Amino acid sequence: MLLLFGAGLVYSFFYPYPYSYEQVESVPTLVIDQDDSYSSRTLTRLLRAAPNLDVIEIDNDTNLISKRLWQGDIMAMVIIPKNFNNDLLAGRVPTVQLASHGGYLLAGSKALASATQATLTMGAVITLQKTQSMGMPEQAALDGLRPLQLNSRSLFNTNDGYGHSIVPAVMVVIIQQTLLIGVTLLLGKLAELKQQPTGSKAYFGMLLVFFTIAFINTLYFFLVATRFQAYSQIANTGTLLAFSAVFCICISAFALLISQAFKTRERGLQMLLITSVPMLFMSGYSWPAESLPDTLYYLRWLLPTTSGIHGFVSINQLGASLAEVSLEFITLCVLALVFIGAGLMLFSSKSNTTEQHAP
Repeated sequence: MLLLFGAGLVYSFFYPYPYSYEQVESVPTLVIDQDDSYSSRTLTRLLRAAPNLDVIEIDNDTNLISKRLWQGDIMAMVIIPKNFNNDLLAGRVPTVQLASHGGYLLAGSKALASATQATLTMGAVITLQKTQSMGMPEQAALDGLRPLQLNSRSLFNTNDGYGHSIVPAVMVVIIQQTLLIGVTLLLGKLAELKQQPTGSKAYFGMLLVFFTIAFINTLYFFLVATRFQAYSQIANTGTLLAFSAVFCICISAFALLISQAFKTRERGLQMLLITSVPMLFMSGYSWPAESLPDTLYYLRWLLPTTSGIHGFVSINQLGASLAEVSLEFITLCVLALVFIGAGLMLFSSKSNTTEQHAP
């Protein structure tokens, strides 16, 4: 009961909470200043002013780097080389080294972007001073630095936030996994008691019940939870309902089919709980599908989450029509027919076996 009815409510508040700030801020950064000059200190001040960086220490010992990274004290580092100021005065281009902790991709990328912006800002100021010293007017020098004016606007993720990007996709995995585990717990318990329903009538009855539960959870997530969390939602209601119906039929048939592999109540929970993260990565949403092995690249379409994630995100967050997600829609229809056919055969065969052994 908790998995089928309560987990959705809990996850809809619990999972988005860590991403409520949306942006990474104050990434602990170490600055190695090997030059200790006016120019290097100017660059350090720019790094301190970067909103995503927290310059926790300034030193000139490169031996600190690996130790501090290994301990997790810092997530990024900037190394200002020797002769940094002399190279600038001589007209040469010095090389500032930037590095970040690869274990925290979001924090590392934000730190690198902020450090890069700080160094580019200093470079632009130096270039502006040189062009003005040669007699060029200030406005002309500024126009030379910015020959094109870029106005960048995010259309569907207006805050450029991580939560807006990942949570709607994870919702699809939550809907499927809570249903799968709940069904395997329920039917596994009935299997232990030798009371598991058999036959086509029992199969279609359970399919209808689990479809209804999944459909209610899906509508809650994509009509209520997304709005409550202020995530982008521009879906056409009819398109969302049609895609939700096919997805819920598919995962309900998938759950009934998978449940027949477990004869004890706890086994389904133990085996299925660890598959959530691989399903998300295999979908090609948070990890490039082209980077998957060839076998997994094609096998991933056998999982309803692959089509579900791409379909729901396209419809709900990007405003896609049913025609624009036709590949995902047709894939779910085909999978639903295959799962229903295989599940019906299993439940019907068990019904015949029970009748043959009846006294």
